[in-house]
Amino acid sequence: MKHCDACSVDFTGDMARCPLCQNELHGEASPAAFPAQQIYLRPRRLAVESITFVAGAILLLLGFFAYLWSWPAPIVSASAAALIISVLFINSAILHAPRPLRLMFRYFYIMLAIALVWFVATMNHVVTMFVIPITCLVSLVFDVVLLIVLRTKAIDQYAKYLAFDIVAGLLPLTFIPLGWAPWDVLVMVSGLVSLLVLLGLLVFARRQLFSEFGKQFSA
Repeated sequence: MKHCDACSVDFTGDMARCPLCQNELHGEASPAAFPAQQIYLRPRRLAVESITFVAGAILLLLGFFAYLWSWPAPIVSASAAALIISVLFINSAILHAPRPLRLMFRYFYIMLAIALVWFVATMNHVVTMFVIPITCLVSLVFDVVLLIVLRTKAIDQYAKYLAFDIVAGLLPLTFIPLGWAPWDVLVMVSGLVSLLVLLGLLVFARRQLFSEFGKQFSA
């Protein structure tokens, strides 16, 4: 039988990874009692392929617009490197983490925290005009895709993360009166998308949303 060191559980069959935690199994294979793991991993691999394609398209567009509008090379290089690192992390989480969606939500928050520390240390307006709004927009797009795919399950399981993403998307609007966003297009887009997501939740899932927050604060 194959053994998972993380879960301390033995499994029959020729599975490569534990169906509970996705850690690598060790030992000799025995007659299978579970369906082939290919079925379990197929949706995750499809998600990884989709994310990789979208990231590649974004990199191509970044290079195109950088050439068209003569964007500074350091900003373009840093943006491309951040995107590649993020995609590698997200793809690894999807394939191997037992709860990849929660990990991805938290990853966006870590990226925002790093950006805020970067801005406080350098007072570079590139962070407030581009890095933070783009990070917020990516997290909001992720929320929209999650709501389309999972529908009511997304609100049941991730209501507090959705609310935090909406608030985070609105916060860059404070950069405008503070003078931290001389070019405020992306900041305004971030705020607009946040309001649209909030409007959609209030119109189509108001009762469920309030019910979930009632559970959070009634404990």
